[in-house]
Amino acid sequence: MIALLIALSSNGSAQTIKVLEARLKAEQAAMDSLKTRDLQTPQVSSEVSAQPDEKTQDISLNLTEEINSLKIEINRTEQQLRLAESQLKNREQNIAQRAREIYKIGRQGTLSVLFSAKSLRDAAQRMLYLSRLKDQDQRDVQALQAARKRGNILFTILSSQKRRQQILKRRHEQILKR
Repeated sequence: MIALLIALSSNGSAQTIKVLEARLKAEQAAMDSLKTRDLQTPQVSSEVSAQPDEKTQDISLNLTEEINSLKIEINRTEQQLRLAESQLKNREQNIAQRAREIYKIGRQGTLSVLFSAKSLRDAAQRMLYLSRLKDQDQRDVQALQAARKRGNILFTILSSQKRRQQILKRRHEQILKR
């Protein structure tokens, strides 16, 4: 049962990373789109000059909506990043605790567990338990690596969102000045 839960949680983290990578690609596409729109800004400026009231209001309203939407996305990403950092810290503490235990017991502990078996069957059972511990340790390390990757991706997404927000705010200010 525990192995099933662990498999599900590690599978879930792989899915989470895929979802975050997709979000990162979408964020990069949005940034590229914004850069493309920046190149078209002179065209927008001439349109705004020609029809100052309606066009300016429409563009300003669209930018305001986009900025507000992005603000919500940033808050959500910041929340996810805080959660990811908390989970990473917990995983690091758990692995550090396990490493201390392994160090304290040392190689003698593993050998004494095997040699203290009362029968061949008991020794085989203990080998199975030790193998399961090793497998769990490997899963824990993989989960730690996945948590670090999630944190890095979320940080990249957040940075991109904040850059996009700054660009949109600047553009909005430029349009309002005209």
